[in-house]
Amino acid sequence: MEQRVRRLWRRLLFLGYCTFEIRRIVQEAIGDSNFDLADLGQCTLAVSALEKYEKLGSEYLGLYSK
Repeated sequence: MEQRVRRLWRRLLFLGYCTFEIRRIVQEAIGDSNFDLADLGQCTLAVSALEKYEKLGSEYLGLYSK
């Protein structure tokens, strides 16, 4: 799970999201931006939210980079 989060974090940074925006996505998903205190269910919710934003960012990049 940790590697998945790191991969998503790097991908979102590449897509142009700032660190504070990524933390905000996580905070909105689980109520806290700290993964260390999150249980498996909360981590799953956070990963889901990060994947959603990765998809949105990738689609945006694909549409507007032509």
